[in-house]
Amino acid sequence: METNDTGKNIIIAGVGGQGILLFSNLLSKYYLKLGYELKISDVIGLGQRGGGVESHFRYSTKPVLSPFIKAGDVDYVISFEQTETLRFLHTLKKDGVIFSSTYELTSTSVNTGLQKPMPESKTELIKAADNKKYIINPDEHKSADFNISKMMNVVMLGYYAEFRGYSHNDMIQIVKENVPEKFVEGNIKAYEKGADIARNNLAAK
Repeated sequence: METNDTGKNIIIAGVGGQGILLFSNLLSKYYLKLGYELKISDVIGLGQRGGGVESHFRYSTKPVLSPFIKAGDVDYVISFEQTETLRFLHTLKKDGVIFSSTYELTSTSVNTGLQKPMPESKTELIKAADNKKYIINPDEHKSADFNISKMMNVVMLGYYAEFRGYSHNDMIQIVKENVPEKFVEGNIKAYEKGADIARNNLAAK
């Protein structure tokens, strides 16, 4: 874990139904536990389920005056849907980092023929970005007892925590305290899956 971390600007993105707000809430509890100041602003797109959702998340050792992050000031883009990842690439600092799922939700306009799909592979476009990037393909981590696609928010929380060197015990305790009891076991499994994927990916780099 960074010893001189005075704060970071994070954009958390995805589509409705992916648990962006839960991710933001769990992460906020962790930073508050560490004593940081926080400002969070959630923007929920039209249509709710399937509409774009973004959370501007700022933590700092100093008072945070505004929750909104200017383009070019983002340290981390954490995205659960790759179209949304592409939408926020321009907001990153030069040394900013991308965490993205390859999951893609085809828009209604494409499904109805009003708009043509992008000819390029969105995953390849993300890989071509100048920034450091860590990409999770849910299809590579499927198992009979665990649907990673439906738990990508908590999977990504475990991944991000491993990348930042955070306490998994503390984070898992926060998960236990902030999700309904019947979902605790599944969420812990998702968190541990994300941390494990991160360990393997980081070791390979």
